[in-house]
Amino acid sequence: MQFVPLVVLVGGSALVSLAVLVPYCVDRDRIDAVVKSRERRRRRLRAVAPYLGGLTLVLLVNKGLLRRLETLSRAHGVRATQWFYELEGNAVATVQSAVPEWGVYVFGPVYVLGYVVVLTLPLVAYVFATNAHALKTLVTAYAVEYLAAIACYTAVFAYGPRNYHRLPGADPSAARVEAPLLEAFRSVTRLTARVNVETNVFPSMHAALSVTVLLVAVSTHDEFPRWTGVAGVLVASILLSTLYLGVHWITDLVAGGVLAVGGVTVADRIVSRGDRASW
Repeated sequence: MQFVPLVVLVGGSALVSLAVLVPYCVDRDRIDAVVKSRERRRRRLRAVAPYLGGLTLVLLVNKGLLRRLETLSRAHGVRATQWFYELEGNAVATVQSAVPEWGVYVFGPVYVLGYVVVLTLPLVAYVFATNAHALKTLVTAYAVEYLAAIACYTAVFAYGPRNYHRLPGADPSAARVEAPLLEAFRSVTRLTARVNVETNVFPSMHAALSVTVLLVAVSTHDEFPRWTGVAGVLVASILLSTLYLGVHWITDLVAGGVLAVGGVTVADRIVSRGDRASW
């Protein structure tokens, strides 16, 4: 499948998912109150626009520096792949072997589509929140964590477990971790390669941003109780998918979780100090 049709397929599937999940997670009265009021829509857009602008700038910088930072990391970064294997052994291979082969047709879409949905759904849902704090905190946390990840990916040069066996000095007795996403959905890996490189594994941004969504979802449980449960299922599935597909070490996921906690904490302080929470 060519790149553009694949983007259209993923984007269309994400929109359909949002069309189903947003009404499920957000009360109809909340949606109607905003949708039917032009002034409320305008106030919400005006309140969050600076934060979205900051996130957009960070993403553009990340994209623009992607290849340059990979080169810098390759030349000067800490070679950590062997350390991760010595710490974890064959844990990822054990996870992969415990899942049936057809698991790729579950976890492949979860890794790509589920990730898109879990990151975008709260951006829509929190527009209907009582105040702007949750949406501003989420967007700010995304930006903070991407900035931290840029530094980490430059400092740490590492491959995921699916590439370990082909590296010089790899333990010959190590259980081989396969790359089912590459084998079953080769065109999808071309899509992910447009926004990432295979040595950007520590920390896992799938873990960091997904756990960030879950943390903010828990904090908004009183307003969006259904979203908390949906977020929990999606996040758990995404984390498991990164292991089953051989993309990340468990260490990467732990580091991503730590980054999420730090990112949400910093973002909450920035938003609380920056302006009022009301729309």
